[in-house]
Amino acid sequence: MTASIRVSEAAQLVGVSPSTLREWESLGLIHPSRRGRFRWFSPLDVKELQKIASLRARGYNLKAIQTMLHRDGSTSPNPPRTSDPSANVPGRTLGRNLRAARRRRGLSLREAAERAEMSVSHLSAIERGTHNITLAGLQRLAVALGIQVSDLFGGRQRRAGRVVRAGARPVLETGDPGVRVESLSVGARLLEPHMYVAQPGGGSQGSYHHEGEEIVYVLEGTVEFWLNELERHVAKAGDCLTFPSSLRHRWLNAGPDRLVMLWVNTPITF
Repeated sequence: MTASIRVSEAAQLVGVSPSTLREWESLGLIHPSRRGRFRWFSPLDVKELQKIASLRARGYNLKAIQTMLHRDGSTSPNPPRTSDPSANVPGRTLGRNLRAARRRRGLSLREAAERAEMSVSHLSAIERGTHNITLAGLQRLAVALGIQVSDLFGGRQRRAGRVVRAGARPVLETGDPGVRVESLSVGARLLEPHMYVAQPGGGSQGSYHHEGEEIVYVLEGTVEFWLNELERHVAKAGDCLTFPSSLRHRWLNAGPDRLVMLWVNTPITF
């Protein structure tokens, strides 16, 4: 079948970022066609990508998915090797950084789990890189450890600038294929703007809260917000929601189409 789908289009169809597809390729999970300097995917390739994204959503890490795909013959049995494949797996990197941050705070697994409102076994699995974490869980852990979410991904430093180009937005890889978070500012000190893109059914998968204030402007689709489990707000394209970050909040793409939101909060938490 002809490979005629560019990497950006394939990423949009699957609900992940192009950098995620490049990472899957480096681990041997996928093998797109190459013409010149471009990667191309066929409809069958896209189905394979969707299978990988589905397994990720069910909690499998990339190493486990690689084994599962090779077992059923979905990919080449001899994928390209790297010097240390596990070092490039987001779950492993997140787990190592999380454990280091917890130890710097002098917290036991039980203490950190209690502060983040999760079970000890769940937190332990996240630190080992064998279980994914939700966006809500990331936020709660960052608050519990007194750090920013980006610190759990290595605290990647980027050169500050006035303009963030549309095709070069830094992406926070949460491991959730249903939600993509793109940064709209590099170097801001007080306000933190993000673009959230969620597929139908995608959302925070739990509630979280912290200090500050938030404003959410819906660009596409429909979002359902719950505040303190008492207030329910449904916002559609053109609607804007403002609330104190101290209220427990969770959200969900409640519509049949993708959801796109401009989200600004202060102080910076990501």
